[in-house]
This record gives sequence, C-alpha cells and structure tokens, in this order.
Amino acid sequence: MSAMTRRQAIGRGMAAAASLTVADRLLAATGDNEALAALKGAFAKPGYGPLQREAGKPLALPKGFHYVRFGRAGDRMSDGILTPPCHDGTGYFKGRGNTVWIARNHEGFHPGRAPGRRNAYDRVAQGGVTVSHFDTGAGNLRGSALVLNGTDNNCNGGATPWGTWLSGEENTVGPDQGFEKKHGYVFEVPARATSTVEPVPIKAMGRFVHEACPVDPKSGIVYMTEDNGDPGDGFYRYLPDHRGKLHRGGKLQMLKIEGKPGFNTVSESKHGKTWECEWVDIDDPDPNGADDYPQAVYMQGRHKGAAKFSGLEGGTFAKGSCYFTASDGGPSGQGQVWRYTPDNRKLKRGELELVLASPRGRVLNNPDGIAVSPRDGIVLCEDGESEDIDGRRSFMRGITPDGELFDFLEVTEKMPLHDHIGDSLYPKVDKRRWDRPPRKGPIGASETAGPGFSPDGKWLFFHVQYPGETFAVTGPWSKGWL
Repeated sequence: MSAMTRRQAIGRGMAAAASLTVADRLLAATGDNEALAALKGAFAKPGYGPLQREAGKPLALPKGFHYVRFGRAGDRMSDGILTPPCHDGTGYFKGRGNTVWIARNHEGFHPGRAPGRRNAYDRVAQGGVTVSHFDTGAGNLRGSALVLNGTDNNCNGGATPWGTWLSGEENTVGPDQGFEKKHGYVFEVPARATSTVEPVPIKAMGRFVHEACPVDPKSGIVYMTEDNGDPGDGFYRYLPDHRGKLHRGGKLQMLKIEGKPGFNTVSESKHGKTWECEWVDIDDPDPNGADDYPQAVYMQGRHKGAAKFSGLEGGTFAKGSCYFTASDGGPSGQGQVWRYTPDNRKLKRGELELVLASPRGRVLNNPDGIAVSPRDGIVLCEDGESEDIDGRRSFMRGITPDGELFDFLEVTEKMPLHDHIGDSLYPKVDKRRWDRPPRKGPIGASETAGPGFSPDGKWLFFHVQYPGETFAVTGPWSKGWL
C-alpha cells in the first residue's frame, strides 16, 4: 500500500500528538503566519522513498541507507557464553567516544544451553539480558556479555536517566509451574555491565505481565505497560520513594479516566481525542496466587475504576510524554498508539491522547516496539501477521509529525516461524546450534523488535527477533523525519 493511501487512512491525527514542531514554536514566538505557511510546506516532506530489495539481503531499506548486523543467536560473546535467541526490548546508552552500550532483553534461552548458576535468579527460568558495546565510528561490535540470568520471558523494559536498564518479565509463573522462584517482576541492571549481576526483583513495581518501563527523566517516575490479554491490560506508573533508587520502595498506581470509571479504551478510534486522567493506588503490588492468576494486580485497579487497554506493549518517554502501543486495540483489533502527558504541576493529573488507531492490518498491523526519533518522527515495529502466515511480511513503519505513515524497512529474509517463545521454547530446534530455527512450520519473516536511536541520532538499532540478530542502520536521516 502506498504512503499516500496510508496517510489518507490514518488522517492527520499525529499532528496533535507530535511534540512542538519548529513551525509551532516560531508562530508562538512571532505570530508570523507567512513563516508558518512556509514551514508547513517543508513539514509535509514524505518518507525516504521506495524500499530497495536485493536478492540475498535480509533487509529492504530506502536508497542511501545501509546496515551492520551483529549479535546473532549462537555467536560466542566475550564472556564465552553463546548469544541467546529471541531478542526483544532494548535500551541504548552513550559510551565514550563514538560508542553505544546496548542492554538487550532475551525472551528465552535454548533448553539445555542456559548459563546455569552464573548468578541465576532461578535456574529453571529461560530468560535474561545481555549487554553489547558497539562502536558507531567503526561500525562494529567491541564486546558483549550476559548480565542478567535466570529471569523468565524478558520482553520489554526501559532505559533510566541514571544509566540502568529495567527489564520486565512477561509472565507470572512460579513454584506452581515448577519454577524455583516467583516471576513477573522488573529487574534493574547497569547498562555498562560486563558480567552477570546479582538479580534482585523490584517487587514494589508489581507482579504482573510486564512489558515496557519508560522513565520520565524529570520526575523519575516509571510508566509501565501490561500485555495480559483477557480480560484486559492496565497502564501503570511507579512513584519511587527516592528518585533513582527504585529498590528502596515506592507506590504502584494504575491509570483512570477522570469522570469515567472503568472506561474501555479498546473501541476508541478518533485520532487526537483526549481525556483527563487521574491515578488509583494498587494496594497489593505483589499478590499471592499470581502464579495461576496473572490478572491479580490488574483487577485491583479495575475495581477502583481504572481504564482498560488491550495488548499494551512498547513504550518510550520522549519530549515530555510517554508514548505507548496497544497492539490489539481499536475497533479493528489492529492496534492503537497512545500518548500520556503528565501534568508537572499536579502529580495526580495528566492527559491521555489517542495518536492513531489502525483501521485494518494493511495500514498498520499490531504495533509493538516504539521509538521517537531526534527528528520528531516515530518508529513502529509491527507484531502482527498477514492473513496467510506463509506469506507473512514484516515491516518497520515510520510516522511523520504530519500524520503520514510510511514503510521504512522490511525484513525480507524468510524462515520457519513458531508460536510464541514463552509457550514452547523452540521444541523442534536443532540442539547443536541456537541459530537454527525449527525445520517445520509456516514460512515468513520474523517481526522486528527493540527499536532505538544512538545518543547522537545517527544510528537506528533494532532486532530481527527470531531466532535473534541485531541490526544498526544509518543513512540520510535529514531527508525525512526519522
């Protein structure tokens, strides 16, 4: 589908959701309508042109862009451990010179190949975090290592302004399912760690089906998404008692629409619509019985009138707002993108805005990972699949502040796919290698995950999730909004 068709389908709702543009700032400062009109002409510049597909290449990108690939599942890391598969949510941190530290979640390790007792929180669990050190000047990997071990189904998280990565577990399994310990927590690891750290769950942040954990750099408040499924998902925040010291306690709260107790956001589709918000306290963030009842935290909030979302996944804090995706939201079930802006004068208040709702899968197919570019555009990773999974196509989309949705990247490398890693952990994988996917199953392109820009804005990092590989893309960013 062409970019113009996508723009017509989405409308121009993103204009309201974008941060203040150059034109807005100029008009506010001078009232110069002629300058505003001129800038709005430039504001409508399109994406980066058609994707260039080349035989044997795993990615299709616009002309002028190129990539470096590294961190493939099965590659030996600097600590001697093989790179785990199933790359997911990731944080990117400035290093010395032209280097970037990359803290990367892994939803699962290969059965029988997990790193055993290396500071394992739970030896039965199959997830964790690796950290890589990448040189953007040379375009190569300097080193990598396992830093968080023995957690389970580490899906998404958030980078903190104090230089750590928050990694969330996407299930609440525990001893009832044969694990050594309870899961469903957030763990914090130093972004520049080079070996395994002592894993300590932050229980005050809640035991639920965690996804993203973006942090407001001004207040230190952590916002959190939940991908619980039925009966619904909540949007949370954690108010730490001490900024930057999350382990020292805090208060967990869930979003409520003011004057609309129990509001269901799932059916909303009007771009740019806003709601005034407040927050309700979660009295028991670490409830007993969550092994068998993952909704235990969510239902506490619902009983107090908190709002319902569907499939909350990716999230990022940028330009004073928290942007997050509802992968299954909207009347079509194909996804929504939301923005929450806190009221810095009144801690209990804020505004929720619907950035967009996909009318159908061919426009936007279940958005998951999200990143905001230094140039004000938004990157979205799709988590859906086509009607015929054997022909599945996997895209990364871009959104201009003008509301135009365009294709920025396609994964063209096809391979056998499998059900979610949390269900079966590669049951048919060749046990000699981590980088060999199941031999049987539908053929398609893996989803992309973990998008984010280097601190200097010159590189876009992301992963092809299954079996797992990291890519760094650079090119003529100034020609568009990404």
